[in-house]
Amino acid sequence: MCEDKPPSKNITTLHSYHTEYNADSVEWCPHEPFQNFFVCANYQLIESTEEAPSKRVGCILLFSVAADCLKLHQSIHTAAVLDQKWCHNRIHDRSILGVVNAEKTLEIYVFNPESTELELVTPYTIEDDESETLLLSLDWSTGKYQSNGPEIVCSDSRGNIHRFKLENDKLAKCDSCHGHDFEAWIAGFYYWNPDITFSGGDDCCFLKFDKRVGLEPISRNRIHEAGVTSMHSRSSKEYVLATGSYDANVRMWDIRFMKNCTNTIKMPGTLWRLKWDPFDNTKLLAACMLGGVHITDSPDSDLQIIDSYYEHENISYGADWSYLPVNTHGGALIATCSFYDKLLCVSKLKTDQ
Repeated sequence: MCEDKPPSKNITTLHSYHTEYNADSVEWCPHEPFQNFFVCANYQLIESTEEAPSKRVGCILLFSVAADCLKLHQSIHTAAVLDQKWCHNRIHDRSILGVVNAEKTLEIYVFNPESTELELVTPYTIEDDESETLLLSLDWSTGKYQSNGPEIVCSDSRGNIHRFKLENDKLAKCDSCHGHDFEAWIAGFYYWNPDITFSGGDDCCFLKFDKRVGLEPISRNRIHEAGVTSMHSRSSKEYVLATGSYDANVRMWDIRFMKNCTNTIKMPGTLWRLKWDPFDNTKLLAACMLGGVHITDSPDSDLQIIDSYYEHENISYGADWSYLPVNTHGGALIATCSFYDKLLCVSKLKTDQ
């Protein structure tokens, strides 16, 4: 635990696991009966030597949790993974995972329930030029409306935003545009209308796109005081979007009025990941890098931190809610991971439900 930090009020660590490489992303499967499965992604820079150039390597770890057990089912060694997301709905009755990596590749995996393993279905590598490009984030268009031919939006280290379509296990790139002067840390759909996407970059810009009117952003917001690193559309309430930034603020937005945010809260550290809870969609789970992991409540009034988790000592990057009903383990489950201490934790949050 971080020194001089108070213990969590309602969060109890159930399991911890030290990963081989630096851990930077964790995502729970949303589909019954596999909601006890999750993936943890890893990123490691292998420094150059006289014999070989530097290389970014990674691993995708597939786990399940039971009442008193954390089980590792699979380790997939790959290029360094920057982000991963499960499609919100099953596609042709299969659970599908999207992964982006440091070799400018979007990969699609299918979960095989018989072998309890992930199987690579199709990769798509962006062949723009010979420069080094990292795909940094992805999101699925299915947060509100189901689809067997969903779209995926990705952002990259050169400031580009890419849109793909997955159909019949094949990825097709629909379009690309250059949106940011520096790294485009995050891109995401507005789930109530997947024609609309947003992106945030290291240039402090927060962009809104609408594919019905072209590739260029339809609004460009500069209210963030540092790079925009995270965002998540609220699927239970129309027009609402949350963003996080290196300036340590969580901001709420009404996407119809993009001049100013509707609410804000200063967090104990810079933001990297924000996730609405999958139950009543009122709590935000926030990974705040060197400032710990926190849960906020009351997005429709004054934002407040209702609990904090300080088990991670060095850069909390990954955080996600389990979709398991809260009474399965006596509370909601969350998973978190941190980078340089290579630590994955599964914890229980006591709730009033």
